[in-house]
Amino acid sequence: MFDRLILTDALVDARGDVVAPRGTVLSAESIAEVARRAAPPARRLLEDTALAGDLAAPLCEPAYRHLFGTEPVREAVRRALLAVRLPDALVDELVAIRAAAPELHVHAVTTAAVAVRILLSVVGSSRALPELAAAALLHDVGMRHVPRRVLRHRDPLGQGDALRIASHPLVGAYHLASVLGAHPAVAAARSHHWRCGQGYPALEGPPSRSVEVISVASAFAALTQPRAFRATVYDARGASDVLAAEAVSGHADANTVKLLVHALRGGRGDPRAIRFGRPREGHGPEIHRYVHVSAPPRSPV
Repeated sequence: MFDRLILTDALVDARGDVVAPRGTVLSAESIAEVARRAAPPARRLLEDTALAGDLAAPLCEPAYRHLFGTEPVREAVRRALLAVRLPDALVDELVAIRAAAPELHVHAVTTAAVAVRILLSVVGSSRALPELAAAALLHDVGMRHVPRRVLRHRDPLGQGDALRIASHPLVGAYHLASVLGAHPAVAAARSHHWRCGQGYPALEGPPSRSVEVISVASAFAALTQPRAFRATVYDARGASDVLAAEAVSGHADANTVKLLVHALRGGRGDPRAIRFGRPREGHGPEIHRYVHVSAPPRSPV
């Protein structure tokens, strides 16, 4: 069971500060412990940071017109994203990702916008929304430590590179816990590749529904954005078909995928009444080399 790992190099943040030394065990227990010890610093609105201008970008993308098709919806999502509060250290992480790996930054911002749209269509403007938006924005921060050559890989990954990918949820969760303490971003980072127990790392139980929303939003964003291993992107219908098939096969939470489809339909009707149909042709790439990363059968500890 892959649920922990030992750092073979020190975990260093974007400022050059050591978050965890080489040899640290990253696990549910160590993540909880570092969260307990954390003294969360002051936070400031994203509206007042260098990231503010990036947050509206997905709202005008033609690929997402079904999600953000009206001005009131776009404004509600934009307000929720600008209301996110982050400490400067994590703003610096996101700025570093934007500079080093722009595609990861676009993925983070799109995931946050999609997650906020799904949540707005179900629960409206709840007080928890900015914290969940922050969690979505930060969920993939562990990918900053994955070499760029791995991100550009077109074919199935070798064992070493697969382990690097499979490690990023634990790396990101530990880093976020050390800064934020107990925060939804920690759970989102650790569980967004769980895939109902078919992914990585192993969890002690299913994540909350709000964290599952971030996982589904992340998968939807990834399917609708360019990747080295496929010829083109999925459109919104094709991406939702892929996720519906994942839900039917037990690799994605079906009720959460229904919430995505509900948002794509404008938030009308009861999401519980949605039934998944068959995938439709012509909404995705003809060449798609991606295979889900298989985590090691046991932790290398």
